[in-house]
Amino acid sequence: MAPSADNRVHPRFSLRSHVKLTDAQGNVREVYTRDLSHGGLYLLVMDAPLPAVNDEVEVQALDIEDPLPQRAVVVRVESGTGVAIKFL
Repeated sequence: MAPSADNRVHPRFSLRSHVKLTDAQGNVREVYTRDLSHGGLYLLVMDAPLPAVNDEVEVQALDIEDPLPQRAVVVRVESGTGVAIKFL
């Protein structure tokens, strides 16, 4: 599938889901998703420090039973808003 005009390979869908975010240093915080695609998520992360672009992180859904953790890499950081991650 070719990227769209805004560089998206996969369509995104609005999704508010409660997730656990573990950063590369092992810091854990609970955040919410803004949207989801086959390739990744946008996470609403208001508090600092934010993970950096290219940091590997792990996300795990908290609002479903027995969720599997998913590894991802940070592809975009927006201070005061959140981070975009791509699944590995």
